[in-house]
Amino acid sequence: MKNPVKQIRFPALEEILDLIQDVAETSSRWINWQIIRGKRHILWETDWDVVSRWAQSIIETEERLRQITQRENFLKKYIHKYHAGSEAAKAALPDFIEELIALDHEYMRLERIYDTLLAGCPVGPIRSGYEWIRKEPQWYLKSEWLRQDCARRGGCCGRQCKCCENPPDPMRRKGWGHCTAQCACCNDELEDGFRLTERNRRMLQPDFDLTVYPWSDYSREIFRAYIWSLD
Repeated sequence: MKNPVKQIRFPALEEILDLIQDVAETSSRWINWQIIRGKRHILWETDWDVVSRWAQSIIETEERLRQITQRENFLKKYIHKYHAGSEAAKAALPDFIEELIALDHEYMRLERIYDTLLAGCPVGPIRSGYEWIRKEPQWYLKSEWLRQDCARRGGCCGRQCKCCENPPDPMRRKGWGHCTAQCACCNDELEDGFRLTERNRRMLQPDFDLTVYPWSDYSREIFRAYIWSLD
């Protein structure tokens, strides 16, 4: 619901804040400015419903892009493995290749959705905060909470492989990030490639919903980490 009081703007103050922002962003104190942005967002945001729906949509889209990128890596790994295997193993290769083609199309479709969502980001601190963090392809490594969350979920941040720090495909930057249920390394660790149980899948990819109030603790932390990169 819109709050008419919060719609009042102070141009002179915002010019000063923009100047401080420029200085903070070029220094090691970027996190302090993200905190200030978060406070400005709370004080000045006019429509929480719009912001919540937008945040849910863009985080889900990013998550889906990561799933596809990690699934592609998973399939490429097994294509390489099966190519040198038995005739029975080689018989599965056409299905893998067909899925890779479908995933490539889906990735491009989701990229367009992501770009549309980004263009529709609500104007204000949330937009500047989100866009500034995403200037770095490996933005997700800035947040200690995201690293710990990955480890708690059974992801690679809890192992020595360092997969999250070494993205699988330089052409899939929007698909870089922490582990999903499609991570090849996690599948090998938790199960045996193709037999990821529902329990492990849900552990690797827990549900969150920013459109339902009050937010759960997990939803609140997801919002802080993905939008502001704050712990």
